Amino acid sequence: MNPQLCKNLLFNTAGSLLFYLCQAALNLLVTALAGVAANGMLATAMTIANVCLSVASFGMRTFQVSDLAGKYADRTYLLSRYATLAAAGAGCLVFAFVNSYSAEQRWVIALYTAYRLIESWSDVWHGFLQRGERLDVVGISFGVRGLVTAGTVTLGLVLTGNLVLTLAALLALNAVYVLAVDMPLARRYADLAKRGGGSVPALLAECAPLAVYAALNTAIPSVPRYFCERVLGAVKMSYFNNVFLPVLVLQVAVVYLFVPFITTFARLWSGKDKAGFFRGLLLLAAALAAMWAAGAAGAALLGRWGLSILYPTSPEILDYAPLLQPLVVATVCTVASTVLCHLLTIARDMRGLILGNLAGLAAAAVVSVPLLSAFDIYGAAFATIAGIGVQAVCLLAFLLAKCRKQFA
Repeated sequence: MNPQLCKNLLFNTAGSLLFYLCQAALNLLVTALAGVAANGMLATAMTIANVCLSVASFGMRTFQVSDLAGKYADRTYLLSRYATLAAAGAGCLVFAFVNSYSAEQRWVIALYTAYRLIESWSDVWHGFLQRGERLDVVGISFGVRGLVTAGTVTLGLVLTGNLVLTLAALLALNAVYVLAVDMPLARRYADLAKRGGGSVPALLAECAPLAVYAALNTAIPSVPRYFCERVLGAVKMSYFNNVFLPVLVLQVAVVYLFVPFITTFARLWSGKDKAGFFRGLLLLAAALAAMWAAGAAGAALLGRWGLSILYPTSPEILDYAPLLQPLVVATVCTVASTVLCHLLTIARDMRGLILGNLAGLAAAAVVSVPLLSAFDIYGAAFATIAGIGVQAVCLLAFLLAKCRKQFA
């Protein structure tokens, strides 16, 4: 394997996973250091920020990285991101002031959302680095910012006990890192002086289906959880989320492992290298099979013990340790669908992306209530598998149809 690709795999996966774990720890830190009420305000802000982040990112990263022919100039990608960031930020402020939140809650929403939008701002710069085969730099950036996030929240709450001041410091430090480190490094791999190459409105119009797909893709696994809370109640919904947490770490790690290969697949596609492209698909299938085998074995051997370590004060969760097995299957399906969405983006099959995700969403919506009624909390996992499974099968069918044309 290419030495640089090995570095990309190692640093991007490790750094991104560290960033994710530090993000996941925020609720625990805020609850422990500032109390349940402060964490409730943060939880509300997190929900709003996730929507804003989706709007700001616009599903554009893979499109940007795979634009090897330069249909759109680097400057166009950068300006389009500033446009989506402005729209997302304005939407956040309007939502915060239209609803009857307290002044403190509005500050928490605004500052935390701005902090999350730093991810979208850095994302376009990371796209230039990824295209230049420097995902190792991206991984280091994520790792450092993850540690800065956890450290700032801990120190800020210990010293001030004030969530608003802590979030302001968190926003400032992350912005400074992007300005001082990410941007200067990324400029080496971007040609921002080049004019033309498509307009910002044209780029946003072409990527609009990607934004729609990103929203649909997020909604598919959310539907079974929504019905789980509606049918079984908040307590069992909490059990489902708690059991799913360790499996989610596996899912995040494997998705980040694939990211360095996006550029490789884009080059195989644009070069019409049929043998190389299909060899890559077979290797991905083998990797997914290995992931399922490792996950299933880990859940069987260590699942109950791991849950007891994570939740020592909630022994009732251990009764749901068998739920880990179907959740591993759901995770494998999720990784497969995520990879196929990236590949269809490379193939520029926006219609296939939308239809495949719509099929998965419809399947999840249809089977959730019957499966929850028949299998209790396990039905949420089965419904997730059904929805994402249908999505993956449809996406694969569209990809193979596109391949027949591309490699004819």
